[in-house]
Amino acid sequence: MTDSAHGDGSQSALFAGDDPILNSDDDLLNRSRLAVAIADEVQEMNADRGAVVAITGKWGTGKTSLLNLTANILQEQETIQVIEFNPWFFSGTDQLIRFFFDEMTRQLRSERSGKKRLKDATANIAEKFSKYSTSLSPVKFIPVAGQILDVAQKTAEGVSQALTASIHEQRIEISEALTKLDGRIVVLIDDIDRLTRQEIRDLFRLVRLNGSFPNVVYLLCFDRSVVESALGEEGLNGAAYLEKIVKTSVEVPPAADEALASVLRTGMLTALSDVPLTASDENRFPDVFWQVVRPLFHTVRDVKRFLSSLTLTVRSAADEVALPDLVALEAIRVMRPPAHDLIAQNVRALTAVYGWQTETRNQAVLAADAEVVTTLQAELPDDTGRALIRYIFPAAQVHTENVWHGNDSLQAWRRDRRVAHATVLKYYLHRELPSGAAPSSQVDSIVYAAGDDEAFRNALAAVPDHHLEDALDRFLSHVDTIDSSRIPPVVVALLELLPRFSEESSGMLDVGRDYTALRPSKKLMQRVEPANADLVARTIYQATKSPYARLRFLSLVGKQQHSEGQIITPELETELRANLQEYLKSAPADALRTERELLRTVVQAIDCDTESGELAIASADSSEVTARLLETALSPSRSNTLGSVVVNSEDRLAWEPLISVYGGESRLTSAVEQLKESLEGQEIGPRLQRAITAFDLYSTGWRPSEF
Repeated sequence: MTDSAHGDGSQSALFAGDDPILNSDDDLLNRSRLAVAIADEVQEMNADRGAVVAITGKWGTGKTSLLNLTANILQEQETIQVIEFNPWFFSGTDQLIRFFFDEMTRQLRSERSGKKRLKDATANIAEKFSKYSTSLSPVKFIPVAGQILDVAQKTAEGVSQALTASIHEQRIEISEALTKLDGRIVVLIDDIDRLTRQEIRDLFRLVRLNGSFPNVVYLLCFDRSVVESALGEEGLNGAAYLEKIVKTSVEVPPAADEALASVLRTGMLTALSDVPLTASDENRFPDVFWQVVRPLFHTVRDVKRFLSSLTLTVRSAADEVALPDLVALEAIRVMRPPAHDLIAQNVRALTAVYGWQTETRNQAVLAADAEVVTTLQAELPDDTGRALIRYIFPAAQVHTENVWHGNDSLQAWRRDRRVAHATVLKYYLHRELPSGAAPSSQVDSIVYAAGDDEAFRNALAAVPDHHLEDALDRFLSHVDTIDSSRIPPVVVALLELLPRFSEESSGMLDVGRDYTALRPSKKLMQRVEPANADLVARTIYQATKSPYARLRFLSLVGKQQHSEGQIITPELETELRANLQEYLKSAPADALRTERELLRTVVQAIDCDTESGELAIASADSSEVTARLLETALSPSRSNTLGSVVVNSEDRLAWEPLISVYGGESRLTSAVEQLKESLEGQEIGPRLQRAITAFDLYSTGWRPSEF
């Protein structure tokens, strides 16, 4: 994702976490002009009896950044000595007084921060502040740490009484020295609203006590509501008390919608600069940004918090999750954690699609899901909740706009890596793909390589077997993008994958793993112009070597019950089926001994007769082919008791089809006995061993109660 708006790298301040900006180069909201006005006011205002200026605003509005900009301007003036006082370094009234004047003394004496024009004067004032601090903090005169507390307290009280008479005189001396100062001292105090209530009260008592020193201006930074609340305790009116102390105040203006949107967009462009956008992402991003993401942000601090986490999220999830969705969910996680928690806890409610038929809907589930969606929307501002459903979780529109989605939508959402699909949403939440799910990079490699024969085969070969089903299932939604001239080689390569799928059933609902390779093949053939269908089909058939793959291909393009229509002409189908039949009848054992679904292929391609006494295929008398026929006749029958999760499995043999291939049970028995003899002393594979065991049971006359 690229854009020229961030090419100069000027937005690096956005990625400094929660840190305020330090100079005007990082001023994203044009606050420099306001900083100049504040600095001018500090320099020109009447400070004969001191002055207190406040920069106020809610947390995150940029008070400290504005203070920094103002301080930079003041520090450039030869007639201004800036003192930075950090109130977080003290605890308790006594420590506050000592620390404040000690810090004043130290910074006024500093060679690094001192101004040449004010050097002599401020050195003199520093000495007076040092003496004044000592007078106000008699406990410092206790010479040895660890004195017994009551003795220390009495000693301190005695020293304090001795010095009380001189405190007033010292204040007069300090005031006279400050009056002669050819400039002024500006004391910066930030983060007042982050102190405890007692510390806030102590600090403002200090400012009130010393705020009348001439040519000393206090520039304070705080959230007015927090400070007024703290000052309002002990029977005081906090607002009135604050008004007596603060002479001038300026409220940090809220960021303009356009400015904040620009800052957010620019920061996102920087964070996502290395992430490619798909066409689908580009189409959705404007709506997601303006209707879901933008309403969640109110301050630059909000933006910074979001951006600091977005870069990490992009690194860990952008390969599997569409960028608009990733940005939206991360914005909700940072800015609206309760809403994000609801999303994490209700994946099904946000991603499930339902059939149109009323009888297939569970009304109780629908009602519960609708309540979840309503609660989620209530956690988000204004229309953001409705936009979240529309653009991020469209399946949930069934609850908000009575819009229903089906399996076609699910396929599209999975293809586009949208969290509208449960698998993608779970990956975002857990950063882990479910078992068998292929990484998107594998799917992409297949799609991108479809234009070249060798590259396409290599891309398919690089996908591990345990990822192949999912990869092809997702490849299905991309086949419309394949050039029509590439249909024959792509279909041939897909048919070549069939031997890689396990013949073992994966469960009670397994419809055959190789279906994931056949579906895109069928969809590709449906794109062929009818006038060219026979030529394309013949090309694919001749390039396909496996009899099983040829049979399945003919089933896709020929006349089949419940099909969407025949793709090739009946004449070509008849010709090719006859060709397949003749090949199987005379094929050598070496060509069939490893053939996938051999029994099914023979029975469907050849009109076998259980009583003919003749072999349907010549190589059936080979022990290797017999073994393969037995293995492909084996299938498990699964069942479970009502209310139980335990699945019971029992092996079955396609007994009648087996007999038909051998022309009778006696010839089948002879072939199996010959097979057993050939296997003596050899290690037998588990599937073949199960098939032989099942054969022995069937040969005794046993048959399953339900077959």
